Parts: sequence; C-alpha cells; structure tokens
Amino acid sequence: MADAYAKTLSEVFERLRRSYVDINENAKIVSSSFVNNTNSVNKRQFYSSIENAVGVNMQSIIQNEALEDILVATTSENVALIRSIPDEYFKKLESIVYTGTTQGNNATSMIKEIQKLGHSTTKRARLIARDQTSKLNSALNQKRQTNLGVEEYIWRTAGDGRVRESHANKNGKIFRWDTPPKDTGPPGQDIQCRCVAQPIIPV
Repeated sequence: MADAYAKTLSEVFERLRRSYVDINENAKIVSSSFVNNTNSVNKRQFYSSIENAVGVNMQSIIQNEALEDILVATTSENVALIRSIPDEYFKKLESIVYTGTTQGNNATSMIKEIQKLGHSTTKRARLIARDQTSKLNSALNQKRQTNLGVEEYIWRTAGDGRVRESHANKNGKIFRWDTPPKDTGPPGQDIQCRCVAQPIIPV
C-alpha cells in the first residue's frame, strides 16, 4: 500500500514538473522584456536629468553606449533566477508531502504547510523583481555616467526609516566609480538597495 502511494505521488510530481518544461523559454521572454523595458525607462530618465543639469541633449552625442554586455548578462541572470523559483518550490513541496506522509501527518497540517510555501514563493519572486530592477538600473547608470566622463558621484539614500546604517553613513559622501565601497558596492548593487548615484558632472 505504501509503495503504491509513493509511486502515485511520484507520478503526480512528475506531471507537475512536465507542465513546466517550457519555463526556460518563458523565462527568456520575460527576462528580455524586463531588461529592455528597464533600459528604455532608465535611458529616458537619465538623459532628461543630464539635459536639465547641463542644458545639452547628450543622447544625441552618445551614439554607442556599449551596453550589450550589461544587457546580455542581466538577461541570463534573470533567466536563472526565474527558473529557480519553480525548481525550489517543487523540491520543498515534495519534502512536505513525503515527510508528512512518512511521519503520519494529517492532510490538514500538510495543506497549511503548502499554503505557507506558496506565500514564501510569491515573496521570493517579488524580492527578485525588486532586487534585479535596482541592480540593473545601478549598472546602467554607472555605464551611462562613465560614458559621459563622470568619474565621481554623490551617494544619495532614499531618506526613510528603512535605510541600512551602512548605507545611511554614505549619504552625501563622494565616491569614485572605479573604487566603489567594499562593503556595499556602488548605489543600487547591494541587495534591496534603493540608493542612487548623483553624478558629479565635470565642467
């Protein structure tokens, strides 16, 4: 009886996994769209702020931004992260069911654990989305600033109660792009960092 039940469970999980065989292709589509949209918004906002600061449309001057490496690397990283969500979910789901079954847990307790797992998976997806957006904007800002000859920036935090001490201590201070802080990296690169780099434009 137990062997038959275990076999049935294995078949159920296998069918679930097969339903996600196209996750790789979907991940590429989602990631590519995310990267391109983020880059478009960043480009528009960046050059608008530069034009407001110096009175010159720099976008018409910079013809080749050389962003291909950043965009390709970010797309690949996002694909891997997206694929990891269902993989981790199924591993944990199987563990809950198999462990619960062997220990004689009732269905109600296992259902509660599975519901919690669903909530944690949603939270992880949101964390990945926020963190990847921040990191990509940070990398794009760095490249676009250095393309214009900007070597230094002023660290600016979000200025609220959620700013970490290590970031708050940098607020208003000047840093160089070629020597970022060792503990955090440049603004936006640390996990869940909402700080930004205000460029010091050479005169």
